[in-house]
Amino acid sequence: MEHLRSLPTHGRLVALGLVLCAVYATTDGLAHGGALVLSTAIPAVVVLRRLAAGQIRRSAPWWLLAAALVTLTVNAAVWYVAVCVQGQVAADGLVSKVTLALGYALLLAAALGILSPFVRRDRSGLIDAAVMWLASASVLWAVVIHPTLVRRDVGPGDRAYTLLLVLLVSGLAGMVLQAAVGNRAARPALRYLSVAVILTLAGNVARALTFDPATQTSARWIGLVWIVAYSSAAAAAAHPSHAALAEPQPAKPDRLSRSRLVVFGLALGVNPLLAEVQGAVSGNVDWMLLTSATLVIVPLVVVRIAHLARRQAAAERALLLLATRDELTQLPNRRAAITRLSAGIDRVGSGASAGLTVLFLDVDRLKEINDDLGHNAGDEVLVGVAGRLVESIGPDALAARFGGDEFIVIDEGPPADAATRIDAVRTALDRPLLIGTVPVQVGASIGVHEIGPGSEVTAAQVIAEADRRMYADKRLRARTT
Repeated sequence: MEHLRSLPTHGRLVALGLVLCAVYATTDGLAHGGALVLSTAIPAVVVLRRLAAGQIRRSAPWWLLAAALVTLTVNAAVWYVAVCVQGQVAADGLVSKVTLALGYALLLAAALGILSPFVRRDRSGLIDAAVMWLASASVLWAVVIHPTLVRRDVGPGDRAYTLLLVLLVSGLAGMVLQAAVGNRAARPALRYLSVAVILTLAGNVARALTFDPATQTSARWIGLVWIVAYSSAAAAAAHPSHAALAEPQPAKPDRLSRSRLVVFGLALGVNPLLAEVQGAVSGNVDWMLLTSATLVIVPLVVVRIAHLARRQAAAERALLLLATRDELTQLPNRRAAITRLSAGIDRVGSGASAGLTVLFLDVDRLKEINDDLGHNAGDEVLVGVAGRLVESIGPDALAARFGGDEFIVIDEGPPADAATRIDAVRTALDRPLLIGTVPVQVGASIGVHEIGPGSEVTAAQVIAEADRRMYADKRLRARTT
């Protein structure tokens, strides 16, 4: 007993579950039934005590777990009174049915609530895992469970309930396992939760396969599965790593790969294929499976593909932005400027635009600044020049970094006074830039070329002419300073 007390709470829960398993397996009567009642009552008390003490972060889903365990304790107590005390074969009253269904519903809600932060961080991975487990559950149902239920003459209502439970718990099991794979800090608690969910699935499958409609009972050993499942659920709340369940690790990058599309295709095709095989072998198609599984899997796959398509489109937009944006100044780059200029020239040539004005700028003193203050200071100058340039040209013109210390401005519309345009830009650039705490005087040499209706030129010719005039301005400024 002292050794048991030295274990952490989650360890004591596991040890107690094993003790209850031993009692359940080796006794009959009151002790046998009492072990089953305690298998839910003790975990319920542990979870409730930790919640009351404020020891569980993000407590809402764990309150659902506590409510599920309390509800299942009531169900076990009703069974205990009916079977172990009154000597009935089974507890099949309304209270027993309602508490069992409500307990499972609360367990599912609790698990989904625990997983909700992981859904926000790794929706893609969890949906993929759920789809694969749902497809596998469909095969298990069609090959093993459904034929057994039909042979045992289980009614359609009970079959539908079992199928829905198998599908829901299978999808949940896949999601929990996926979360455990990608989150090292929360992995111990998620492992406990995985055991609880997978054993819940196994227990329901075993109950369906061994259920005897005549006696309304299933195999006795299934109780061992429930005992371990409930102990594991409470151990997830008791393990210190449960705190990490509130803050999952970032998900890995999601990509629309061929293998993913193949998996989705197989998941979508598995149920129609099973229906075809059933029809060919027995002439009796399980429409319940085909309808239910399709209604679950298809929306998940559609959501997943839509998410992948959005991610793909966003990636393409990002690549396009990288291809047309200058990384340092965040202005359009040389490629974007030439594209814009060529389109503007075409519009002027076709008469759709009244004209085009191009300014070609070369920042002064950048080499001196790099030599005196370092290249980081030179980069800050270029960023500052880009900002001043955008402010001075107005919203309709395009400012781009052409390369190195060269910028280009493209303004489409009726050609205006070139001197006015130059003065506006030069005034903006002549104001000192503050680099750290050092005011730096820069300025720029500017060449202007205007295109009017009837001009037949190329983008390269326009840039070459504006560049030539920029060098003429540079020589003039050198002589006057």
